[in-house]
Amino acid sequence: MKVLVDEIGSFSNLEKKIGDLVADGYRNIMVFHAEGGVDSDHKYKQKCDKTLISASKNDVRIFGGIFPGVFDNGKLMSKGSILAGIKSDVHVITLENLNNPDLYKNIEQMLAPISDSLGKKEFKTLFVFGDGFGENNLNLINGLNQLVKKYPLNVIGGLTGRDQIKASHYSIFTPVKIIQNGAVLVFTQLESGIGVQHGWEPLMDSELEITKINDCFVEEINGVPALDFYMHIITSEDEKIDRMQEQLLKDPNAFFSQIAVKYPLGLVRKEGGIKKYIDRTPISVGADKSLQFSAQIPAGTKVSILHLKGNTTQEQCSNLTRAVKKAYKECQDNFPENIKKRRVIIMDCFGRKNTVEFMGRNYNDIEFKDIAEDQKDKNHSPIGPLTFGEISSMPGNYVELHNKTAVVGLIEDV
Repeated sequence: MKVLVDEIGSFSNLEKKIGDLVADGYRNIMVFHAEGGVDSDHKYKQKCDKTLISASKNDVRIFGGIFPGVFDNGKLMSKGSILAGIKSDVHVITLENLNNPDLYKNIEQMLAPISDSLGKKEFKTLFVFGDGFGENNLNLINGLNQLVKKYPLNVIGGLTGRDQIKASHYSIFTPVKIIQNGAVLVFTQLESGIGVQHGWEPLMDSELEITKINDCFVEEINGVPALDFYMHIITSEDEKIDRMQEQLLKDPNAFFSQIAVKYPLGLVRKEGGIKKYIDRTPISVGADKSLQFSAQIPAGTKVSILHLKGNTTQEQCSNLTRAVKKAYKECQDNFPENIKKRRVIIMDCFGRKNTVEFMGRNYNDIEFKDIAEDQKDKNHSPIGPLTFGEISSMPGNYVELHNKTAVVGLIEDV
């Protein structure tokens, strides 16, 4: 794997970096592009499509997406691109209709060219990029679960999107065009190890129940309008939000950055008698006092409201740091010992950055410092995007969609 970094973010620079990798023999290129390079370019879709089509005509496959930010060696970039050239074989599938009730059947049809290789376990790691504001990411996750049940694979990925828009928009790179409201699946022969942690804990012991939904909107919790129930519990615990709630609820950005990222929902999962919580952060307040999420949460789901434990911002940030370090240790433990060439790729949530910065701390120091120090002898490690949702395989061979979670991947570096 060869990594190139463009700190400017224009499509002309992106094309040049793609050309540099192609000249070195790389035909499969994963791209993490920060939105700062396109936020003022109204023709970015046309320019992007031109770049992707040109590459495709030369038998070069581009995949990845546009994100609120990207990081290289643990340093956050608000504009620019990170390109990772992969020399081993890949197989790319583009999904443009996640509402398709036969989504998995569609995936299987597109896997026909590599079905024998999948059966022989020659493909090891699946990268997935979806739309953070898309319509049916739950169907995508269900399709991935059917996939890994038949073909055991490590899965790592993230949901794309632009902070300046906070709506479904063209942000997913596929080999022939940029799309929205879909996904790209990239099957690789790279070995990997995956670690997953977030650091949030239940605010209270009792479980709640999602009792009414409308697509990605949760309309009722415990039979009460979702926003009313959610805010009642939070304001009972947080005096500052109690004093400011009227002001905060008027501003969508303030709701997300000062309430939702601090108090996400935790979907209850029970593994071997042990409770685990999958973080789901509300991305906005919908009509009729509903809460919008990046994927549907089925009615009947048991949840808790989560928080960062600690009486000071230092204690709370320490919990985030410990979570990332634990995820890093997990991915190392899960990586084949005999493979020495390896690189760290992290799907890290945009909400984690918001949380740290709202507490007045430096995100780079809290989130990546220890991993970057451990990887100091390797250029461009760790790399990755800030995402609007993180996708990972889990112990027990299934796939989850997370929010405000660090998904740390140790990836074979060829």
